[in-house]
Amino acid sequence: MNHLRDIDFDETAHNVDKLLRKKLPSLALRCGSSLTELSSPKLSLAPSHTNKTDIQENLIVDSFSIQKIVDAIHQTIFHCSSNSKIILVNYYLLGKTQEQVIMLLPYEKSQYYKALKPIALVEFADRYDYWQCQCDVDPEDVTDLHVYI
Repeated sequence: MNHLRDIDFDETAHNVDKLLRKKLPSLALRCGSSLTELSSPKLSLAPSHTNKTDIQENLIVDSFSIQKIVDAIHQTIFHCSSNSKIILVNYYLLGKTQEQVIMLLPYEKSQYYKALKPIALVEFADRYDYWQCQCDVDPEDVTDLHVYI
């Protein structure tokens, strides 16, 4: 893959928004976590208990795979730049409205929609590639959120 190809900024931002808004809540629940827990800079995704039945063991193995994805998302968010982190944590993890998030930033509302939020989402996509590897996400679960032109 040629990593120097141009990125479709809007479509990449859309992919990240879809991951964080639609898929992350379910993934967090499936590994026994919540979005609020993910908003903390320190995260422990260790399982609280296990059961020895075959069905339960399969669920635990599946949960470990999901935990790696959730940890990669968490690490990605907390390694973003300051403004991006404010947007990602407050809007996607804490569930604040966009107006509430705008109040936390020293920029005008128009800058948020035109530049700040899309930049935060694309920055997430750029960093997510690295953190999936660092968190040992299973190869079949590794996702490139970029859309190339």
